[in-house]
Parts: sequence; C-alpha cells; structure tokens
Amino acid sequence: MLVLSEKDIRRLIDVEELTDALARAHVQFSTGQAVMPVRQVTPLPEIGGRITSMPAYLGADRALGMKVVTYFKDNPDRGLPAILAAIHLYSVETGKLAAILDGTYLTAIRTACASAMATKALANPETPVLGILGAGVQARAHIETLSKARRLKKIKIYSPSQKSGGRVKEELEAAIKIPIDIAPTAEAAVRDADLVVTATTAATPIIDRAWLKTGAHVNAIGSHRPDLRELDGATLKAATLVVDSREAIMTECGDVLLAIKDGALDAGRAWTEIGEVLAGRKPGRTNAAEVTIYKSVGVAIQDVAAAALVYRKAVEAKIGTEVEL
Repeated sequence: MLVLSEKDIRRLIDVEELTDALARAHVQFSTGQAVMPVRQVTPLPEIGGRITSMPAYLGADRALGMKVVTYFKDNPDRGLPAILAAIHLYSVETGKLAAILDGTYLTAIRTACASAMATKALANPETPVLGILGAGVQARAHIETLSKARRLKKIKIYSPSQKSGGRVKEELEAAIKIPIDIAPTAEAAVRDADLVVTATTAATPIIDRAWLKTGAHVNAIGSHRPDLRELDGATLKAATLVVDSREAIMTECGDVLLAIKDGALDAGRAWTEIGEVLAGRKPGRTNAAEVTIYKSVGVAIQDVAAAALVYRKAVEAKIGTEVEL
C-alpha cells in the first residue's frame, strides 16, 4: 500500500491535468458510467464532531475509492484544521487497499480545479476581474488555480476580517503577479467582477442579484449543508444554474433547498449537471449577457478522480511511502 502525504501530493499536482481529469469524471457520472451515492454524514455530538464517508467508482477510469472526512469544531484550539480528510484507493480487480492519500489539501485543490472546469465551460471567454468572498483555504486555492486558468488583470477579495484578506494578498500577490485588492464590502468585491467565487460558511445569502455584472459567472462552493446558503432565491432564479450532482444538490444544498422553501425556485425543476454540459448533452451558457452559476457541494467522483491521477503519477515517479498492512 502506498501512502502519499500532503508534501508528496503538492509535488505531483498539475492543475491543468487535474482540471481535465475532473471533467472526464463528471462526464462519466452524468452519462451513467460512474457510481456515486450521496455522502453519508454521521453526527457525533458526544465528542463534538462528525464523520463523513464519500465512496465512488469511475468506470472509464477504472478508479475505485472513498474519502473519509472528519469535522471537530475545537481543532483550531489544538493547532489543527477543523476539517481533516483522507482518501482511500482500492484495486478494481481485488478490492485490496492500494493507497491512502492525505485529503485535506487534495480536497481544496480539486474544488478549485472543478471551479476552473466549470468556468471554462460556462463563463464568457474574457474574464479579467475576479471577485472572491471569503479568505480561507478555498479562497487561496481558487486564486492560485483561476490565475493559471484565466487571463486575470485584477482580483478583489472580501472577508469580514480584513486581516484575513490582507494575509491572502501578502502570501499570493507577488507569486501570481496579479494585483489583489482588499474590498471593503461584499458588494465592492462582486460589482464589476466577471468571475465571482463564494467560498464562505454563510448561513444567510451574501450576494444581491443587483450586484452581479451582466454576463458574470459565479462559482458557488462554500455552503454544502441544507441549513447554509450563500445565494438568495432571486439570484438563482435569474441565472442559468448548473450543478455538480442533481441528487446531491437536492439532498444537501441549502442554497437551492431554502430557495425552494421560500417559493423562489420550482422543486420539480431538473437542474443541469456540469457533466451534461461537458458531454454536449445540454447547453450551458447560451449568450454573452446571461449570468451563469456553478453550484457545487463537492462530490466523491472529484476526490476519486483526483486521487487516482495523483496515485498514477506517484507510482511512475516512485514518490510516496510503501507500507505493509
């Protein structure tokens, strides 16, 4: 069994390769070539945490795996991230455990690369201004990834803690060679942005429809629970909405579920999946003026596709630690 640490994974990740791998995975999923149940979340109130399992199989890629995620709210006081993850890969011939990969960094970068995938499929060709709400791990990963995937001229970032945005600017601006402005409000970050990323844990909407520029594209990746929402019903109703998984969205996505509860969206609507757009089965953007939204709750096919790609590269490069169980 091969064990791959975060350090190993960072050496092996190429964002263009990963973006392409995720696109293949979504096409497989939306054309019936993959197996992926909705994630199983087990609350553990007695110990102040929860554990989540996310299995998936990609038929064309011959990749079988499962991500296990834990959330312990007091971890930051212990010097640890609140969310930790590991990804297991299994032999498709025998079911034997083939690899364990650190999943914390891989989750962040696969989420950002999935947004790059959706941006490529749904956004207008020219998107010089990126607006980001949030200044955490996902904001950093999205800045690093989208600055490679798009010709950006300016990035605007907003976080209620101006210090957090300042740290992102200090850490990344010189490396990506793109100006990062600290926006004083969420509205200032969103207005005039061609691309918008929402990467927060907001419980109530943080975007107003009136702020979005004509033709803007939004990657909404922050909320992934039924009680959380970054987007209001008016914004969703006015936009072309594309999702990662219809079943996952209708089970987990507060943005959509709460908009349906409010009467802003039709519960019977069949949301378009990004895999259907990539496979050419359904349209995405149909004109330059429409607002498009990619709403993701994060799904297991992305984790398995990412882990399988890294594992293949690790074996070829002889990177990682072999362990006998």
